[in-house]
Amino acid sequence: MKPLLSLVLSFSMIAGSQLNAQDAPAITDGKPVKLACVGDSITGGFGVTKGMSWPDQISKMLGGKCEVGNFGLGGTYLRAYQSTEYYLNAKKFNPDVVVIMLGTNDVRPLAWKNSKPNFIANYMVMIKEFSELPTKPRIFICYPPTITEPDGSEENILELIPLMDEVAKQTKVGVIDIHGAFKGKAELIPDKIHPNDAGQTLIATTVYKALTGKSAAKEK
Repeated sequence: MKPLLSLVLSFSMIAGSQLNAQDAPAITDGKPVKLACVGDSITGGFGVTKGMSWPDQISKMLGGKCEVGNFGLGGTYLRAYQSTEYYLNAKKFNPDVVVIMLGTNDVRPLAWKNSKPNFIANYMVMIKEFSELPTKPRIFICYPPTITEPDGSEENILELIPLMDEVAKQTKVGVIDIHGAFKGKAELIPDKIHPNDAGQTLIATTVYKALTGKSAAKEK
């Protein structure tokens, strides 16, 4: 418990500045920022048309004024990601805003029993390391999309969400409900795990609204 307790105590100072501005938009018109998109194959754009990953789409929604880095790594888990070059590069990117969407691989039946006990502590380590960057980025964590495969993964996501809520409570980061956005939209996840082009658009518009406080303009 001591390592976790020290993390909690450290966030009383690290997240202080985030607390005061938590309700303000993370991205506003006319202010260019660097946005780091951290995640697994869903963020990386597995199985979708080139240029249709949600980081690609949100870059267009932001009018190209913001530099968007896609640090999605296929097949990764929350803890494993933290020892990869992708994670190192995400920190070297020195983002002003970080959006993290990990957990889809963690909730898979063979992985969840090992991921669940340390999920909160591992997530808090990641958030702490991003929080300590010179840019002091605003950080948002996303509930993963639904998994429609009947193998117990979706039930595990329902166990994951309260753990993420606890992380957000302790660290004062924002939460983006990607899971809820896919409710009743199974057709957007044809292989039962990875959203298609339209599903990626749904993720992008949901993240965009969370970051800007506005709905994305529809393309003509």
